[in-house]
Amino acid sequence: LWNELGMSGETTLHDIRWGQKYDTGNGEEFVWVFLISGAAPPAHFIDGYAGASSERQTPMYFRLGGGTLKGVSRPGCLVWSRIYVLDNKLHCDLGVGEVVTLPAAETQRRWQETTPEWPIMHAVLCGVSRDQLMARHKANHIQVVYAPYAAKAHQACRIKAAALAELGVEVHFCGDVKGLEINVKQPQDAELAAALSA
Repeated sequence: LWNELGMSGETTLHDIRWGQKYDTGNGEEFVWVFLISGAAPPAHFIDGYAGASSERQTPMYFRLGGGTLKGVSRPGCLVWSRIYVLDNKLHCDLGVGEVVTLPAAETQRRWQETTPEWPIMHAVLCGVSRDQLMARHKANHIQVVYAPYAAKAHQACRIKAAALAELGVEVHFCGDVKGLEINVKQPQDAELAAALSA
């Protein structure tokens, strides 16, 4: 879908681990610690492949070892989603967010208090508080993909929701997603995606 929209489609899952408020330069925001147990696309990292490294998987999780591909996610806009089953139906929560840059010491602190072998993302979810996200904690994995700028992230989020709804998935927008004048929960025709992309 991202390629069809003219964007890079590198995507990954992350584990929702924990978070804390931090002054990101835009005031104090709740910054999540997202990590995935192994590898993330180098296109997500600061400096790409040059910013990537590999460490042996921690034996606590991976007895036989293997190497990770870790890095710090670059700042930018993102679209996030979580797929889960509820009442024998597929549902998807989705919204927009921002990856922020934290000082190296804070990044290391967060890594050391979680799993330093794994890639990390410092994420702020727009309009979704810690308690709101955890209240809908139907899936620990959160899927993230970058967009080149904020307006494109909002547009792509709406289009993704329309595509999922056409596939029979019940979609739920979470937080601040702009341009939701049209209800996409139960789309009735194929023109919906075009309307949402306006």
